[in-house]
Amino acid sequence: MRLSVIFLLALFCGCSLTNEKKLSQILENGSESFQKTLNDPKHEIQIIYGKILEDSIIHQNFNVDPGKFFYPASTVKMPVAFAAVEKLAERRLSFDSKILIDSSEHNPRRLVFDSLFNEEPTIRNLINKIFTFSDNQAYNILYGWLGKDDINELNQNLGLTSSRIIHQLSESAFSFTQESNRTTFKTVIIDQKKRSYFLPKPNYFVNDVSLANEVRGVGYQKEGELVNEPFDFSQKNFISLPDLIGCLERVVKPELFDQSQRYSFNRSAHDELEKIMLLKPKDLPSPIDTLQDNYVKFFLYGDQENGTYPDHIEIRNKVGWAYGYLTDVAHIRDTKENIEFFLAATIHVNENQIYNDGEYEYEEIGLPFLAELGRLIYDHEVSLK
Repeated sequence: MRLSVIFLLALFCGCSLTNEKKLSQILENGSESFQKTLNDPKHEIQIIYGKILEDSIIHQNFNVDPGKFFYPASTVKMPVAFAAVEKLAERRLSFDSKILIDSSEHNPRRLVFDSLFNEEPTIRNLINKIFTFSDNQAYNILYGWLGKDDINELNQNLGLTSSRIIHQLSESAFSFTQESNRTTFKTVIIDQKKRSYFLPKPNYFVNDVSLANEVRGVGYQKEGELVNEPFDFSQKNFISLPDLIGCLERVVKPELFDQSQRYSFNRSAHDELEKIMLLKPKDLPSPIDTLQDNYVKFFLYGDQENGTYPDHIEIRNKVGWAYGYLTDVAHIRDTKENIEFFLAATIHVNENQIYNDGEYEYEEIGLPFLAELGRLIYDHEVSLK
């Protein structure tokens, strides 16, 4: 439990390391536009900086509130990918296991061939898609296999209690019925000649996460029509920023957690996941290889037109963007400077307060803010060398 205690101390007392700046002091070095965004309440910014020590992680926070709603969007794909690896470990199955889902009665339909990798879908390739370009279908397949009960129960057991993962993802806010989101699919996992069968089961997970500000804005778009009522997020996914960074930390630095709060898969599986998270779009087949390196890297490089970055910068992360919310949770390591740190942040950019209309200030405000935030923390870490 030592890491949880350290986090709570940082959360309530604002503790920092001796002779080191607090997060608030680091943020004061930002540009004028950065300061303007940071100090505007409508952007609902939350930040966690994780300083890595030899035997612990010290968290420093800005406006962190696990009970305040923000829409995590695709960041929920990360704990679902980790839950899939946990399930593989339980059944002693490999990353390269093939997965066939019978979803003929629900969306998404059964995927029997992965056209990107030119083969039957595998767990490895689904996770590749999730981290390299944030593929919704890959997430939906894993969600349909695992079911929300197993996903949420695992989070609870790990101590990630401020979360609810209860629906699939799509470009439309209204794509999936509640019945589809509640039901697991009949699934066959094929590992070499071994076959494991998973039958549909009811999902009883009850959303008892109580959050502030879940009814938002002045209107929303539905099927091309403007509805002049606030948008209700109470039936949407949620995972708090502390839970997001805690989820990633348990994979990158499992040795810093008590055994009871670690994933049960072995070090080899941790290493496999880390390798996958380091893949860039150019490492995948066409047409994904045409995406820039920074396509899903908001910190440090999210505002760069030339999206390449050097190989000595390693970013293991998951981003999310939807409904005007931009979120990134990352472990950043520079092998040349010999520094590493964790960083998580979310920002809300929806000036007209209308949801699902596609009119958000991602490029103008959100990405520049998160990129500069990453550089501020990076420069601070370098200054300590």
